[in-house]
This record gives sequence, structure tokens and C-alpha cells, in this order.
Amino acid sequence: MHVGPLGRVAGVDFTSEQLANARRLAVVGGFDQVELREGRIERLPVEDECVISNGVIDLSPGKEAVFAEAARVLRRGGRLAIAAIVTERQLKESIVCDADLWASCIGGAAQEDRYRHAIEAAGLGVQDIRRNPYEFISERARNASAKHGVKSVSLLARKES
Repeated sequence: MHVGPLGRVAGVDFTSEQLANARRLAVVGGFDQVELREGRIERLPVEDECVISNGVIDLSPGKEAVFAEAARVLRRGGRLAIAAIVTERQLKESIVCDADLWASCIGGAAQEDRYRHAIEAAGLGVQDIRRNPYEFISERARNASAKHGVKSVSLLARKES
């Protein structure tokens, strides 16, 4: 992401191990504009930001809370840019309760129309949804994907008011 010479990037994670790794990578990469903070996606330790997520929303059972939090921290016109796993059909409980499929981000995937509704209910306007060319590695994930229309999408939304 390009933020310009005065821009800042705040990264958030709730594990000290991931934060330590990210801090190390920021130093090695010379990313002086990156600030890393401990927190959860349902309660971000930021204000007036652009929100970007690559898959972590799939791991949250409270997607409505995640989108409400994104709306809280965005200023008017602010952007939510995410990559997520969504489904075309409701997932069976056997998939939702499967730890391996949660690790593949399938177990926590929301139905695409409900996902979009949750974003819009939070006060964000969905501007674009694109399917990503993505294939799951494990056979179980590929089978669940084929059976329930699981797919990777990129989504852009803006805070309207």
C-alpha cells in the first residue's frame, strides 16, 4: 500500500508472536512508517483509518461486530478493502465445526449475500466485489469449495456518511 512520505500504516494483531515477527520484518524492510499494535479486529486500536484485511475476518465469528468496528474507525469516504472467503450456499454445521476447515478459512466463511448485508448494515457502501483466482490446497477444502460454492473475493467498500 502506498501512503506517501507523510502517511502511516498501523498493523494490528492479537498475538505477541505475530507482532514480533511483523516488527522484525518492518525493520528488515526499512518500513519506518509502520506502527504495529496489539488488538483484535472486533475492537481496533485505531481511529480515522483505511481498513485492510486479508482473510482474518473469516476467522471471526462476529462479522457484524467487525464491520461495525471498521465503520467506527473510518472517516467519511474512508475505505474498507478486504480479501475474504465467502460461500454461495449456507455451510453445514459439520463444516462450520471442523477445525481443519476453519484453518482453511472455510469454516468461518459467510454466505456472500449475508456478508454484503452485514457490511451495508454497518453503514458502508459496497463498491466492488471481484472473485479472486484462488484454489484451496487440501482435498477436503476443495471438496467443500465445490459443494458449497466457496470462493475467494476482493471487496471494496466506503463509509458513506
